[in-house]
Amino acid sequence: MTAQAPTIQQASVVYGDGVGLDDPAETYHEAAKLYRSSAGASTRGIRLLEQHPELQRSVSRAGRRNLQCPRVPLPEPVWPTVELGRAITARCSRAPVPECSLSVADLTTLACALNGRDANGRRTIPSGGALYPLELYVFANRVDGIPAGIYHFDPFDRCVELLAAEPSRLAGALVDPVLASAPVLLALTGVFWRSRFKYGQRGYRFALLEAGHAMQNALLTAAALELAALPIGGYYDSAVDGLLGVNGVDESTVYLLAVGAAGG
Repeated sequence: MTAQAPTIQQASVVYGDGVGLDDPAETYHEAAKLYRSSAGASTRGIRLLEQHPELQRSVSRAGRRNLQCPRVPLPEPVWPTVELGRAITARCSRAPVPECSLSVADLTTLACALNGRDANGRRTIPSGGALYPLELYVFANRVDGIPAGIYHFDPFDRCVELLAAEPSRLAGALVDPVLASAPVLLALTGVFWRSRFKYGQRGYRFALLEAGHAMQNALLTAAALELAALPIGGYYDSAVDGLLGVNGVDESTVYLLAVGAAGG
């Protein structure tokens, strides 16, 4: 006889006994819905882009650049040749070995999988309207050939820009501070106005969807490189934003990934 698994009414845990009239999640989801009657008013940026082709070319090059910061050039990415099906089935969430280091070649390949750009300007992930609201940051604890620090990845020049030293300060911003000792933690932020310019409230949804596309790219790449990778949602938003130097409104952290060598 098969034992019956316990069940729980999850909705009752979320909503309790009463009807919430001001649930922020529900309010946002309603605000971000698209209706025929209001589509034109909520997507004014679309008309601007249609009227000004040069504006479309400009927004497709969206990206933060810190030209005043010390820059470390990265090599060409070395894409693994593992069959896609093997990478998908090999992927699992596991914390990396903290004592090991990550090669700069692997860091480059992961960064380009997350937010790379080819010679024609095409990115490695789909983006609603080609507006590219994501930015990639690197908490580098142990990367061969790169000093420890907090960096921003520039996909245009394929380099990392040093924003601050002491990446270990991330420990105080994580629910599980042990994860801050990973060789590398990658942080995706959303610059939400880039998407909202064209899509209004719905643009926030698109930014989060794009973060999911990017993270799956990184996870499959890590699996193909035989690295351990652990997606992290348990972080204190304002604390991580502060380390990255973003204000948490126009730009804010949406996803973290710890990556490094796999254990035995």
